[in-house]
Amino acid sequence: MDEADKRHDRDRRAALDARDWIVRLTSGDVSAAELERFKAWRDQSPEHRRAFERERIFWRQLQVLDGTSNGTSDGPLDGPWDGMPPYRPRRAGSRAPVGRRAFLIGGGAVAATAAAMIAMPRLQVWWRADFTTAVGERGTIPLPDGSVATLNTDSAIAVDFMPGLRLVRLLKGEAEFGVRPDASAPFRVAALGGNSDALGTAFSVKALDGVATVTVREGRVRVAGPAAPTDPGGSVAGTVELVASEQTRYASGERPVPASTVDIEAVMAWRDGRVIFEGRPFAAAMAELGRYVPERIVLAPGVRPDVPVSAIFSTADALDAVRALAKTQGLVARRVPGVVILVS
Repeated sequence: MDEADKRHDRDRRAALDARDWIVRLTSGDVSAAELERFKAWRDQSPEHRRAFERERIFWRQLQVLDGTSNGTSDGPLDGPWDGMPPYRPRRAGSRAPVGRRAFLIGGGAVAATAAAMIAMPRLQVWWRADFTTAVGERGTIPLPDGSVATLNTDSAIAVDFMPGLRLVRLLKGEAEFGVRPDASAPFRVAALGGNSDALGTAFSVKALDGVATVTVREGRVRVAGPAAPTDPGGSVAGTVELVASEQTRYASGERPVPASTVDIEAVMAWRDGRVIFEGRPFAAAMAELGRYVPERIVLAPGVRPDVPVSAIFSTADALDAVRALAKTQGLVARRVPGVVILVS
């Protein structure tokens, strides 16, 4: 592992630890001893301080965006973070605060926060994920077994390796996996109630709008569903086998459709920072570009959604691509930064 990989791993671990501390400090069940442990962790390195500040700010922004903040400054994460959070004695009989994952599963230790968290899909994904990318960002993640995951824009995965099974859960978005062979432990990507099992291969899984799409670049992949993430591979009735340049889809909770041949260069163009449209309906092309901009793209009444378009764009210039694609149809894209792009 080179120095850049080591630095990335340290930053990731610091971010995950910071999220755990966010859960604890917002639970209302923080003991004096835990506050001292937090202080020791925070002061351990500049990376820890920066990670906690980033997560604290993000937490506050999410509260505002999702309507759980009333604008007052009465929480332990409000205001400038110059020292320790206000001390809140542990309530009698309460359980110890739990970590990021146990928080979502158990819930009892942070009941006040959990009620809001469960109601917010964005927050649920954030807390469950081990790795995420922002809108317009790509990230390459080395996995514990030597495999590699490459995340596309606005994507999230959770890594749950266990004896006999290398499990990755695609929580949202799209990722490609370069899999290291290991006959004793299949490599599986679980998404939307289906499983994709691979042996020594490269393949991508996309989970958007309730539909999972699996595409194989190299090797062979078995796609099965409906299935729980840890189901034995041979016990699922609905199974499709894919080889290179083949693709299947399945809706959440349904069986995968038969394999079809695809243009692998077009499907995987995002790896090189491009999107390629070949006869794609205008609305679908705009929806694809919308994955790379923070605003929601809305087509005004009267815009023809099914007109086929063909083009190649850079994902780094997604906003310009939206405007250019609109112009090909005699339309204008009007942007309200951070809110919406209206195509009319």
